[in-house]
Order: sequence, then C-alpha cells, then structure tokens
Amino acid sequence: MNIKPSMSKRTVKTITGLALVAVTSVIAVSLLMTGAGGATAFNTNASDDATQHIPIPAQYSEQCSNGVAVPNPGGNAGLVGDCAALLAAKGALEGTNAILDWSADVAISDWEGVTIADNRVSRLDLGRTWGTPPSDKLTGRIPAELGNLAKLRDLRLHNNQLTGTIPAELGNLANLMWVDLYANQLTGVIPAELGNLAKLNQLSLSSNQLTGAIPVELGNLANLRGLHLHDNRLAGEIPAELGTPANLRQLYLSSNQLTGAIPVELGNLAELANLSLASNQLTGEIPAELGNLANLNQLSLSGNQLTGAIPAELGNLDKLLDLSLSGNRLTGEIPAELGNLANLGTLHLHRNQLTGAIPTELGNLAKLHQLYLHRNQLTGAIPAWLGNLANLGYLTLHANQLTGCIPRPVSEILDDGEIQRIGLPICAATTAATPTPTATSAPLAIATPTPTATSVPGGRATPVATLTPTATSVASSDVMDRLTALERQVAEIPDLRRRVAEIPYLKNQIAVLATKVARLAATVTPTPTATPARAIDASPTPSPTPTSVAGTSATCVERLAGNGRVNGRWAHGCLTANSPDSRTYYARFYTFTLYAASEVTITLASVDATPYLFLLEGEGTGGEVKRENGVADADSVTITAVLQAGAYTIEASTYSAETGGDFRLELEIAR
Repeated sequence: MNIKPSMSKRTVKTITGLALVAVTSVIAVSLLMTGAGGATAFNTNASDDATQHIPIPAQYSEQCSNGVAVPNPGGNAGLVGDCAALLAAKGALEGTNAILDWSADVAISDWEGVTIADNRVSRLDLGRTWGTPPSDKLTGRIPAELGNLAKLRDLRLHNNQLTGTIPAELGNLANLMWVDLYANQLTGVIPAELGNLAKLNQLSLSSNQLTGAIPVELGNLANLRGLHLHDNRLAGEIPAELGTPANLRQLYLSSNQLTGAIPVELGNLAELANLSLASNQLTGEIPAELGNLANLNQLSLSGNQLTGAIPAELGNLDKLLDLSLSGNRLTGEIPAELGNLANLGTLHLHRNQLTGAIPTELGNLAKLHQLYLHRNQLTGAIPAWLGNLANLGYLTLHANQLTGCIPRPVSEILDDGEIQRIGLPICAATTAATPTPTATSAPLAIATPTPTATSVPGGRATPVATLTPTATSVASSDVMDRLTALERQVAEIPDLRRRVAEIPYLKNQIAVLATKVARLAATVTPTPTATPARAIDASPTPSPTPTSVAGTSATCVERLAGNGRVNGRWAHGCLTANSPDSRTYYARFYTFTLYAASEVTITLASVDATPYLFLLEGEGTGGEVKRENGVADADSVTITAVLQAGAYTIEASTYSAETGGDFRLELEIAR
C-alpha cells in the first residue's frame, strides 16, 4: 500500500491540525518501511527524480529492499525504486523467451544490460547484434514501467522482436539522451510525449511497423542530432517543425508513406549532414532552400513524385558526396551548377523527364565514380570527356534520345549490356602517328605475355596463351588486401571511423584502374613460342550448370566484390530461398561483412526483369529475412537499413516467376 503524506495535508484546516499531520506523516513512513508482510519497503516518491509515473506493486519494492539487490537500501530509495520498476517490467519485456537474469538475489549492478551511475539506473542496453538467434531475442513489449527510471540517460532495445506500441510514459524520462528501438516489430503511432525529452540526442525508431503522422512535438527537441524514422509505415506530411532543432545532423525519413511537399524549413538545419527522404510519396518541387545546407554530405530524394526543375542552388553544396534524385518526375535541363560539387562521388538522376544535353560542367567532377542518367529525355551526343573522369567506374545512359556514336573512352566504362541498351555504335578508332625513335632514346619496355602450357589428356594439341599478371595488377591486389585489413582493424575505433570512410573510395579507385589495365592487357595478342604446346581437348568442356539453392553451390552464392558492385545474370539453376508460392523464381546470392554499425543501401536494377530484393542475416541462403522490397513493373528496387557489425547475404531475385536476364547490384555503406 502506498500512502502519500500529501493526502492527509488536504484535511489540514487549523494550527492544531498541523500537529496531527506530522504524526500522520510519521505513521505513513513507518507503514511504508514495514509493509503488509513485515518486510521493508521504500517509497520511491522520496524526491521529484524518483516520482512513480506508473504504480509499482509493493512486492517488488520489498524484494529490492533485501540488501542484496540494492546495497544499503535505506539510503538508496531511488535505486530501490529503479530495481522495483525493472522487476515489474521483466515479464512483459522478455516475452516468451525467459532470458533476462534480473533477480533480487543478484546485485542490480550485475543484471544484464543494466548500468548504474550515481546510485541510479543510467543505462539499459538490451539491444541484440545481427546474427543473434531468435531464441535469445526479446519477444515481449516495451513496458510502461520503464517510465519510472527517472535518471535513465540511455535506452537501447534494438534488433529484438518486440511488439506492441511505444509507451507514452517514456516521455517522462527527462534525462534521456539516447533511444534506440530500431529493428523490432513495433506498431502504433510515435507518442507525442517524446517531444518532452529536452536532452534527447539520438532517436532511432527505424525498421518497425509504426503508423500515423510524425508528431510535430519532435521539433521541440533542441538537442537532437539524429532522427531515424525510416523503414516504417508513417503517413501524412513532414512537419515543418523538423526544421527547428539547430543541432540536427541526421534526418532519415525514407521508406515510409509520407505525402505532401518537402518543407522549406528543412533548409534551416545548418548542421545537417544526411537528409534521406527517399521512397515516399512526396510531391511538389525540390525547395531551393536545401542549397543552404552547407554541411550536407548526402541528399536522397529518390523514389517520390517530385516535379519541376532541379534547383541550381544544389550546386552550392560543396561537401556533398551523394546526390540521389532518381525515380521522380523532374523536368528541365541538368543544372550546370552541379559541376561545382567537387566532392561528389555518386549522382543518381535516372528515371526522370530531364531534357537537353549532358552539361560539360559535369566534367569537373573529378571524384565521381557513379553516374546514372538513364531513362530520361536527354539529347545530343555522348560527351567524350566522360571517359576522362579517372574515377568513374559505372555509367548508365540508355533510354534517352542521344545521337551519334559512343566515344571509345566512354565505351571502356560501360559494360556490354549497357552498350547494347544504348543502341549506338562505338566510334571508330582515331589513327595516331607512330613516333620514330631517335638514336638517343631507348624504346619503352613493355612486357609481352608469354603463353603457358595447358593440357587435358587425350586431346589434340592447341596453343593456348595465358597472360602473366602485370606488376600493376599484383600491386593493386596487394594494396586492396592491405586496405581491407586496415578497414577491419580500425572500424571499431570511434576516432578513426571518419578516416575509414575514405577506404571504400580508394578501393573503388584501384578497382577502376585494375579494370582498365585488364582491358588493355586483353587487347595484346600473344605470339606463341616455338615450344610445342601441350594438348588440350578440342571438344569444348561444358560450363558447370548452376545448382539450385538447395545445393548452395559457389555459382549461386558469391562473395560481394570489394567495390560493392556486381553485374550478374539470372538463369535457371539458381533459385530463390524465399519463394512466395510453388513457382520457380531465379536468384543469386551475395555475402558481405560489416565491421562496424552502418547504414547500408542496396540497389538492384534490371531492364530485363523486374527485380526483387531480400536482405538475409548471416552468410548463405538460409538466414532470416531482415528486409525485402519489390514493386511490380519497376526496373530498380532499393533497401535501406541500419545494420550492426556482422555477416549478411543479399538475395537478388525477380518479381515474376521464370524470368531471367542481366542485372546490376550495388551496395553502399555510410558510416
């Protein structure tokens, strides 16, 4: 029974009554300490910081006052109250899996996920890493009793299987600075009460099943630096109030059902580094005010219904690394001002209605390594200077109205499928004068590949030349290995994460150079030596037929390339591990490993078949499906997710049964 002295004070009417109140208060405290069963219990209303917003049954206070769970319980009323709140919450939180070791017979400081500071619970971390078996995940709900942990600063329950709603009582935790509830199965609306958390620094509710509108009250969070609401089912308009938090650096609202225009107020977020509104139903024009975001590294507006021209003001974003505007209804010409984005690495403008020529100013983008321009209405010739962008490793131009021929330097960047889709011939080679060496100059030494002998018993002798790896390719391989090792070693060191972000760019640059070296080497025709070649079977050896996923052959499951990109092909033999019916769906599988928590974006594109994506836990084909996405009649599909360190597999499949063809897979990692 919880008796509050304030209740007796309401009856005080005379000076004589004050004495009665004092006696009543003493009796009340005595009752609280003895309890109904004679055990010691403590009133957690001892101070404002220990106010019980949710009544806790007295039995839990009694258990926490045994001198084991909480040392010196008489002098630690607040910690006794925290202990009681956690014991009251335990059953609901763990759900069907009894995995929490919380018990009054163990010191609270030793409880799983509980951190104590200044004699109060300051941190509750029950988040799970990717790869954790389902039997070790919380399957219950978020209990309202957690709203009693008045000194809690950090709440992490991510990557479990929690269901139900987010309790409004979490809005009572005035000291809360970090909330991670992402990757669960939470439903319902985002409580407006979370707008009361004045100290909140990070709020991550992504990858759940939340519905309703984004509360305007979140604009009250003056100290908010990261707001992650992507991959839910949120609807309604983006509140203009989200342009208020002056310290906001990350705003992720992608993969929801948001409508309306992009608020111009977002242009006030001077510290914003990442803005992702992709895969919604946003309409209207791109606000020119976004050009004020001087610290922006990533701007992703793809997969909406945006109209109008691309604002020239976006050319002011000199720190921008990734600009994605694809899959909208944008019109007009590509602004020449985009050529000012000196640090831009990826530019997605495909699947719009852009017109005019490809602006020559894009030739200034020295760091550009991905340029997507397909499915627009671009005209004119393909600029030869595209082939001079040293870091450009992937380029799409098909489904436009381009004329002329494909310059040879550009054709070296395009894969065979893209050249066929463009439908233009490759320009004729220009003949250059052969310099005559002078008597004082020695000829440049170029290694000539030496043919090696390959034999198959019983076959007819046929000379076969194998190119010997050049010093360039050996050096590239060595550097790639070293970069990969370095990336693995330092990815977990917070101070070095910013530097690690440069490694994928360097690896991509090396991969591009290695590809060009390989193409150059392939044009060298080796001259067979006089040494007789050994025999090789004249009859062709059939290529191994890919086995179905049940066999999990190496042909179906591969390690994703170091640059995160692969050109693949669907064909019979490799089948999906996640067929929705009894029909046959082709698929290919690509594994990768994260060495630090990261946001990943996976894109699967094809003009031959409608793509469908799965993201699986672990390596191989049998992992749990964490994300999936596919839209009928689309030629690309994207999954964006925040992942912890661990191993994952991408299943690249098709929307329709028994459809094959070429596809392009890309993995982008933002740390």
